[in-house]
Amino acid sequence: MPITLLHRLAEQDLPVAVNQGSDVDAVRVLSLAGHVKATIPKPVRTLDGYDQPPATVMAITSLGLSMIKRFPRR
Repeated sequence: MPITLLHRLAEQDLPVAVNQGSDVDAVRVLSLAGHVKATIPKPVRTLDGYDQPPATVMAITSLGLSMIKRFPRR
């Protein structure tokens, strides 16, 4: 879930590389919503389908920080 990832990112020193496919998708959602600044490479086609290179989160925006305050971790 993107808000859970946003909380995890707030606890780490940025920039952070995000490797897991579902987390890369969550970073994509957070980036589109304006909550983080990130670079997300396009998937690379392989013989078995697609491989997603890691996304790099550079910063949490002020909007992202307000979302963390508005929706605290349970």
